[in-house]
Amino acid sequence: MRMLISTVAASLFCMSSFASTVPDDPHLYVQGHAKVKVQPDIATIRVAIVEKGEQLVQAKKKVDEIMAKAIKLAKGFDIEKDDIHADQLNVYRQTRYNRNTNEEEFEGFRVTRSLTMTLKNIESYPALLQALVDTGITEFNNTEFSVSNREELVDSLKLKAIKDAKLAAKELATAFEVELDKLYSVSFSPINAPVAPYLRQAPAMRMMDSESGSYKEAYNTGAITIDAEVYAIYLLK
Repeated sequence: MRMLISTVAASLFCMSSFASTVPDDPHLYVQGHAKVKVQPDIATIRVAIVEKGEQLVQAKKKVDEIMAKAIKLAKGFDIEKDDIHADQLNVYRQTRYNRNTNEEEFEGFRVTRSLTMTLKNIESYPALLQALVDTGITEFNNTEFSVSNREELVDSLKLKAIKDAKLAAKELATAFEVELDKLYSVSFSPINAPVAPYLRQAPAMRMMDSESGSYKEAYNTGAITIDAEVYAIYLLK
């Protein structure tokens, strides 16, 4: 389930000018915060091929062969060409210290190549991992999960955060028996102010189920959180 938890923070204070950021007049400084938990529908997978050997040519050849198979495999999982990024070859000459001779001895070459792919059919994630192992991929660096409609969600959350900030200002004005005048400034980044806002936890609101695909139990990553914040200063009458 998607869970939307809105949090607003606010602080009432009157003070002199602080670095030309807050007004000299009495005012309210409020923070609106909205966030949503969603199941991801995109996976950015980062893997690597590592081969060691005394012969550089042979090690490079094997790495290139596995890379070619992995790229072909990715295309077989409907990953678009622009979503497949194969890094350049890296070669390291490895040595080890011989305590008996007090010399560095050649041990071989370490050849690596990294591959990054973006899978947009999340249901195929477990099968793709297994197929990469079968292909010869030796290192799985990390997988980053995200949602395809992130910008749309953020835009919606910004509107909710603004509503929360307005509500916080009205509630504080009522509680302190003062009257709001007009909006002085607003920003989606924290305003330079010397007083930390007071945090108020708003009731959680439920949203509709995510439309993204489900995972097999062994690969359940859980929900990811997307949030938005807005900061505003209201003058008082």
